[in-house]
Amino acid sequence: MATESLDALPEVGAPLARGTRLGKYEIVRLLGAGGMGAVYEAVHSQIGKRVAIKVLSHAVIGRPGARARFQREARLTSKVNHPHAVDVTDMGTDGDQTYLIMELLTGEDLGARLTRVGRLDPADLVDIVLPVCSAVAAAHEVGITHRDLKPQNIFLATGAHGLIAKVLDFGISKLQDPSLSALTSTGALLGTPMYLAPEQAVDNRAAGPASDQYALGIILYECVTGVRPFARENLFATLQAIVAGSPPPPRQHRPDLDPALQAVVLRAIDVEPTRRFSSVRELASALLPFAGERGRLLWGDTFGTKVAAGRPARVPMPVDTAVDSAPRAAAAVRNPPLPSWLDADEPVNDTVRPRNFNRVVAVAVGLLIAIGVGVLLNQWKGGLGNGASPVSTRSRDLAAPIAAPVVAAPPAPVVAAPVAAPVVAAPVAAPVVAAPVAAPVVAAPVAAPVVA
Repeated sequence: MATESLDALPEVGAPLARGTRLGKYEIVRLLGAGGMGAVYEAVHSQIGKRVAIKVLSHAVIGRPGARARFQREARLTSKVNHPHAVDVTDMGTDGDQTYLIMELLTGEDLGARLTRVGRLDPADLVDIVLPVCSAVAAAHEVGITHRDLKPQNIFLATGAHGLIAKVLDFGISKLQDPSLSALTSTGALLGTPMYLAPEQAVDNRAAGPASDQYALGIILYECVTGVRPFARENLFATLQAIVAGSPPPPRQHRPDLDPALQAVVLRAIDVEPTRRFSSVRELASALLPFAGERGRLLWGDTFGTKVAAGRPARVPMPVDTAVDSAPRAAAAVRNPPLPSWLDADEPVNDTVRPRNFNRVVAVAVGLLIAIGVGVLLNQWKGGLGNGASPVSTRSRDLAAPIAAPVVAAPPAPVVAAPVAAPVVAAPVAAPVVAAPVAAPVVAAPVAAPVVA
């Protein structure tokens, strides 16, 4: 699973021969080797199950207390129990060999992919990193810091449903000490320090979740640009550059890179841990919009709002209610609520009348009639209060010259006919027309000649 040559790692020792027995497992072939040891394909001698067996190097296991810590870390690793973390099923010791049993994966690690195809498409890369973030976040939640995340520890396994990213060496990498790498060649030495966080480079004991996030940021940088941001001619210069923390922007190496994705990467590798994302989960949420369609659908519920196919996810933005209320108010004016007396399910527009249109017209006419009657009654009452009839002043003025000689005539009480005026106003159907008809009633002065 690793890509480094066994010849470049003298501390690993001679590779185990095919058929070598370690407990219940029989060695089949060497898969790869690294600073921690060598990885072999093996088969269970009783049930025939094929597994990967990692044999720790003598340089690592020979350190005081290393075996006990290895057992403790193996127990912690089993707590991760994540589909994108390699499954550790057993561990043991046989003579001077200490080994770890893991699921056997078919495929290649991310480092080999990068070497083979060069820099990766951003969407494809994010699709790989999202499940890795999920596994790393799960480890952090049970108190495990990986401390050695790098392309060689991200395995791209082939499965029935396509590519499956798996994180290798959870917990075991806590045994990794940069001082051990001094025993290896320069190429092997630069394998791990390239991904060390500044705080980890100063003091390996300071490594924590923020350090794992930093390593993921460096992996993103390298895979999307094809360049390691702090690569220098030797280990000392590399560590100095890491601690200084001034990487060139990724777009300097890849101008077509989305500036927003560049901002995510640079924040993840900020020299100050407190300025990075608050967690690996938050980093994954920031990466989600840059994933491919399948990646957004798979990880939308985990790291953000799930989105429909073909529609990119967007990070929710705060809404300014003062600005947002104006369009809503305008819409309310344009589309006022229907009156309660209209059927809610009846369409209302400029060309189709509601089925209760006649009822609406009747109600409106009734209201106009009531208003007219009220006005007439009010005028009549006002006239009585002043000793005058409810007819208009103009009518009284015209009738006065004719009626003057008959002021004392007995029939004068006929003038009281206006008392019946309310009867004229009574017709509700046409109060406006009724008013002029009542005026002739004042024509009682025509009876004056009778008095003469």
